[in-house]
Amino acid sequence: MSKNIEDTVVAVIESYRDRLPDEFVDEYVSLARHNECVIAFENLCVQLFEFDVVPSEQEFQTICEIGESMEIDSQRWNFLAPQKN
Repeated sequence: MSKNIEDTVVAVIESYRDRLPDEFVDEYVSLARHNECVIAFENLCVQLFEFDVVPSEQEFQTICEIGESMEIDSQRWNFLAPQKN
């Protein structure tokens, strides 16, 4: 995994620090920094859902871009899509 992807994943995880418990954010950052970006990303998506954190349209777009760049099955994050009114 490239350093750029790692930094991007860490930045996205950190952006949810005020909306998820610090221990989760710290754990996922650590995973990403130890070459486990896919696991960190998937765990982040699950916890966003579990804690009812709804990403903004822009945040969701970033999640999609990261998932696609790491070639992760879109079913791992599509459930986070903001609902249209």
